[in-house]
Amino acid sequence: MIFKTMKTALFLTYSSIILIVFATFVLCFYSWSTRQLRDQATSTLESFGASIQEQLVQQIEQLNRVSLNVMYSNLVKLRFASYMSGNALSVDRAASADSDGDRDEGGNIDSPGSDSPTPSVAADDASSAAQQRIQQNNDAKVLTDALTAIIGPSRLAEQIYLYSFNGRYYGTGFDNREQTYDPEDKPFIAQLLQEAPGKIVSDPLPDLLLSKYYSSVDGKYSISLYRLLYNEYNVPIGAIEVKQYAYRVFASASDFADSNPYDGHIYVLNSAGSIIYPFESDPELSETFRDIAAVADRSNDSSLSLPFMDPVTGEKQLLSLHYSSATGWTTILTTSESDLFLSLRRFTLQLFGTAFLLLALGIALSFYAANKITNPIYRIRRAVRNFSFELIGSNIIAQQKMNSGFIELDELYDAFQSMSERLKLSLDHLLRAESQSLQARISALQSQMNPHFLFNTLATLQEMAEQRMNEPLISTIEHMSDLLRYIASKERLVPLGEELKHTIHFLDIHKIRFGEWLTYRVSVPEALLTQTVPKLIVQPLVENSIKFSSALAPPWRIELIGSVIGSHWQMEVRDYGRGFEPEQLHRLNARLASLEKEGGLPALELNGMGLLNIYARLNLIYGENKLFCIRNHPEGGASVVIGGLLDKE
Repeated sequence: MIFKTMKTALFLTYSSIILIVFATFVLCFYSWSTRQLRDQATSTLESFGASIQEQLVQQIEQLNRVSLNVMYSNLVKLRFASYMSGNALSVDRAASADSDGDRDEGGNIDSPGSDSPTPSVAADDASSAAQQRIQQNNDAKVLTDALTAIIGPSRLAEQIYLYSFNGRYYGTGFDNREQTYDPEDKPFIAQLLQEAPGKIVSDPLPDLLLSKYYSSVDGKYSISLYRLLYNEYNVPIGAIEVKQYAYRVFASASDFADSNPYDGHIYVLNSAGSIIYPFESDPELSETFRDIAAVADRSNDSSLSLPFMDPVTGEKQLLSLHYSSATGWTTILTTSESDLFLSLRRFTLQLFGTAFLLLALGIALSFYAANKITNPIYRIRRAVRNFSFELIGSNIIAQQKMNSGFIELDELYDAFQSMSERLKLSLDHLLRAESQSLQARISALQSQMNPHFLFNTLATLQEMAEQRMNEPLISTIEHMSDLLRYIASKERLVPLGEELKHTIHFLDIHKIRFGEWLTYRVSVPEALLTQTVPKLIVQPLVENSIKFSSALAPPWRIELIGSVIGSHWQMEVRDYGRGFEPEQLHRLNARLASLEKEGGLPALELNGMGLLNIYARLNLIYGENKLFCIRNHPEGGASVVIGGLLDKE
């Protein structure tokens, strides 16, 4: 494997050291920077949150001061009481006049039971009404001036309403009118009367009246502060409503949302935990913040910071929470960690870019060092790998010099050259002895087959002579002569076509003897007929097939099938007899395994000797590339498959 080479080991070792040092530095730096940035962001959010909360309190306190100025203004209380009492008196008189009689077309009142009004009474009523209108106008003017002065040129509030308990209210600001109201439409009055004296701050609500005077969408919402109005005897005589545009109250929150350094978001919750800023928000987010705000200490001002998972976007965020006991509002600032660490990631990418160049330089140096050490070793390895018998003892090896720059490697290469010279002599002797041994073993196996075939042939001739088969005997003797000349030839390897020719002669001899009881089929590709095979490699298999087939009642059938499988030739000899007995097949495989292990020659036996001999010769010639398989077929009969490597063209 490549990872086991010295070059790779050295290169990976050097590179790993560089990578480990680099990765440790980057991870430590990134961890430290992340922690510093998170702490800095948390501190900044806390500072922003505290500042925004303080400004929100100041805005509400500003409205509260306006309401207190109204409440403590004796002029406002007297004029409002006078205005509302006069207004109530005129209303009562009008109602009384309506009950005493009907007004005519001129506005006079007809007394019941008389045809015309009393002049003196009409004159008195008209004079009183005129004086009352003058007084009301005077009260309204003074009241408007006083309230306008309280609002001031800096517009501490956009609108002030004074509500009386008789169903009417008076406004100063953009709306300078006296109007009636239904107490059910103003639930804050009942709430002020029922609760302890103090103020009530409303949530931002759409305000159709104030929105008329502001073209932007920001002017759609307003916030009101309510408190009771008392007379000089500390008896409630009405209620005060001080209004301001919501966008002015939340100006600091809006500024943060538009221009904060972390692209954060701000939310303001009321005492019930509902989001009142932004004015339109996701209900799911409101539920989440309500649960978070519930953990804050409500006894006094408090703040806390914690991680937060946005339920809408699923982003991990930092959250800073601030609660104000003065307003009952909770300010929440959030910023996405992905946005928070954006600058850090950019810096890290730049750092990685610079470090990558340094890392590439370091790896290049480690590669050079590994090459410097291992290239001479590779040259020695190539020399050993390309070493051949033709180069042993030649001047080619002696002329090659290492000159690696390393004394040890140069000496090792010189030692290899000396070894090749000494090896030349040893290999010459070894190859000569090995060749003689191989020839002797093949000759011994071949010599075993010759008498084996001769014994079987003589037995066949004897049997035909005893049966007085004279004409078939003559034909058989002719085939036998050809077979004997074939086996007596000196060739150990013959073309497969030649082997099949004499095997067919052998089959014809038995066909003369058995007649139509014996049939055979030969199917071999023509291209395979020139393949060289060991002599007498197929005929013994056919002889065994005839032997096992004839043990059963005729007819008997023998098949010879040749084929090319990949880079191997293959011959299968099959019969349809009784096949091998399991015990016999087991014993035969055991003897084959013994031959494979011990590498000896099979003993000269007449029964079963052919299979062992064929296996031994295939093993000697083809080694691990031999094909030899004995098997029984489920439908009956047995087959033997032999083969080896194809001849190279």
